[in-house]
Amino acid sequence: MNSGMIYLDERAESRNEVVERGSRAATGFAKMGILEGDTVALLLRNDFAFFEVLQATNAIGAYAVPINWHGKSEEVCYVLNDAKPKVLIAHADLLKSIRNQLPTDIYLLVVPTPIEIQKRYGIPQADCQVLENDLTWGEWLADFEFWTGQPKRSRASMIYTSGTTGHPKGVKREPATPEQSIAYAALFRQVYGVEQGVRALVAGPLYHASPNAYSRQAFGLADILVMQSKFDPEETLALIERHRITNAVMVPTMFVRILKLPKEVRKRYDLS
Repeated sequence: MNSGMIYLDERAESRNEVVERGSRAATGFAKMGILEGDTVALLLRNDFAFFEVLQATNAIGAYAVPINWHGKSEEVCYVLNDAKPKVLIAHADLLKSIRNQLPTDIYLLVVPTPIEIQKRYGIPQADCQVLENDLTWGEWLADFEFWTGQPKRSRASMIYTSGTTGHPKGVKREPATPEQSIAYAALFRQVYGVEQGVRALVAGPLYHASPNAYSRQAFGLADILVMQSKFDPEETLALIERHRITNAVMVPTMFVRILKLPKEVRKRYDLS
């Protein structure tokens, strides 16, 4: 795996730090009784903890289930009841509306909502407090040693559909064979340009299928991986200039918003 940096807005951590915390979490998940093929739910905005959970589930062969945090409480709880995860890792503020509706058998680990996310989304500080009886993600994983088990076959994230024909459906793929993994990497080189040494930008939320798959590939190959906690068109141009971004994944709406910036604003940034 390429050594490099992961950025979230103005914060930065080394890839090794994220990998090491993910390794500890893998040990913790295994001791919790999470087995190969089981599910682990994430109710997280773009944050370092998201990648730590992905690293842990990859190691033990479990499915990460990213949940759309824009969903109403009943929609979030539907996914939790359907996917049957043994543990939920969630940002503190996102728990406010669902705490009393969580499945009784789910283990909860809370990630303190970062200050930059609080500011960007205008979240009251009171909603971001970790409650007295909550166990935080960082406190929990610090108790475990690095994962020493045999690596399991890779599983993609279990993404839930938008539910346009009723309830959302979880897309649960079988673990990839070595040949499929090679073909998958080749596809990402062809479609997204993800290969060794790229400088990658993730502008969309990681619960979406495309940013999620793109990020999983870029995490191990990119020199740097830059996340935005919330898309902002001018900031995107500034990040491309500052980090010399070579690859990004965005949807048409984002391009439209960039093109709607005044020409003098767009010309302000060196995108070469």
